[in-house]
Amino acid sequence: MDIYDFFRFTLPIFSAELIAAIVGTYYLKRTTPKFKNVKYFVFFLWVTVFVEFIGSYSPMAYFSDFAFLPIIKGTNFQNNYWWYNLYSLFSFSFFVLYFTSFIKSKNLKNIFLIAVVSFVCLSIGMYIYTDSFFKTTSQFVSITGTLLVFFSVVFFYFELLRSDMLLQLKRFLPFYFSVGVLVFHLCVTPIEIFSQYFNLEDGNDLFVKLHIYVLLFANIFMYSTFTLGFIVCSKKKKSSY
Repeated sequence: MDIYDFFRFTLPIFSAELIAAIVGTYYLKRTTPKFKNVKYFVFFLWVTVFVEFIGSYSPMAYFSDFAFLPIIKGTNFQNNYWWYNLYSLFSFSFFVLYFTSFIKSKNLKNIFLIAVVSFVCLSIGMYIYTDSFFKTTSQFVSITGTLLVFFSVVFFYFELLRSDMLLQLKRFLPFYFSVGVLVFHLCVTPIEIFSQYFNLEDGNDLFVKLHIYVLLFANIFMYSTFTLGFIVCSKKKKSSY
């Protein structure tokens, strides 16, 4: 992959993230959400944009033969795994807490809260006692985080089934979020796990290309779903959620 391929695959993703954050901000300006959840979600989108922007330092340094940021050459910060490993902990935790915030059962909420805290603590402990933090993505974080997100969305759907919000699903913004998040993680996590066993040096360029395209289309789908939800729901001046 050269710098042209890098921009060809990353710019559409970054554009989708930025558009979702901008449209989300527009939604907040136009409507009056009943709860603060959506404000937190828009804030999360802007954090994601920031993370992606800062995280581009590594490929930019690599493709410039370290003329850009030569100080990181040969250090643990030469790759941006550490940056995205931190973001993964943040994003998984955020999604789980976001969707469980709609669950009425306090006991179930507490169970998920304990699960998230345990997940973060175990992940940090694993990063401390292994060298994966700077060298690769963690299978434990990917699998456990995805399972937590999956079950939080499932219980979120059960809560919808028991409420009259099911009749207004088209204008229920969290539903759009849940679809995008669920599809993204169910598509990306398996390919992320197997990608650790395939690389170009071993002649597995076909799998590497598959990995890249899955990331590309999964990201575009997720953030486009967020954007669609903001646009559809912004037509209603006062939000019921």
